[in-house]
Amino acid sequence: MTYCHNKNNNNSYRIAAAAPEATLTVAIIIALSGMMMMTAPSAATTTTEAETTTPASSSGVELSPQPIYQERSPPGNITRINETHAISTFSGNGTLTLPNTTQTINTTHNGTAVISFTTSSGYAKETIRTENGETAAGTVYEIVQFNPAAPGEGKGIVIAVFYTNSTGRLAPLNGLILAGIDEFYANQTGLLTLWEWQNGIPLPRDTTMEESPSSPMNTTTS
Repeated sequence: MTYCHNKNNNNSYRIAAAAPEATLTVAIIIALSGMMMMTAPSAATTTTEAETTTPASSSGVELSPQPIYQERSPPGNITRINETHAISTFSGNGTLTLPNTTQTINTTHNGTAVISFTTSSGYAKETIRTENGETAAGTVYEIVQFNPAAPGEGKGIVIAVFYTNSTGRLAPLNGLILAGIDEFYANQTGLLTLWEWQNGIPLPRDTTMEESPSSPMNTTTS
């Protein structure tokens, strides 16, 4: 999770999230899906029995009943790359409630994000830490829609995944995929809330922490 803040063309941005390539991929998938729906046969009398047999429909996106992670971040530091992109560094506080527990764990976090002003999206890497020193690494993607009637206010849709080598309290977080909402306020602060994506696929709990892919965020900027 990650959350950065930026002001550009009199609009406030606090984006935790998605690389332009990822945004383009999602857009292509959506466009192709729409084309397939528009070209589907409309005359039922011309389809055979085999063609009318469809697989069981998905039950939709199922999330955990309680949030797994919440995070607040003050405005971050912005370094422009060009007119359309910037790098943001951020830090803040959060709370973690692991699956099948009710205990709240206080956390701090810091990270770096690449943000796009043209698509209101971003991609971030961050580290969260517990009070006893356990850590987990998060990769976060986000697309934001701002309210034109209220500058700086808006909401973002977020997906994230965490990895940790911890064998303590954070061990259940390893490999967990989360989804949720990021709410932005006019004072350039915001609240991120994430739930576990309950996809029915068992987590490989013996996996080790993934190495971060090469990205502009792995390069120190002055």
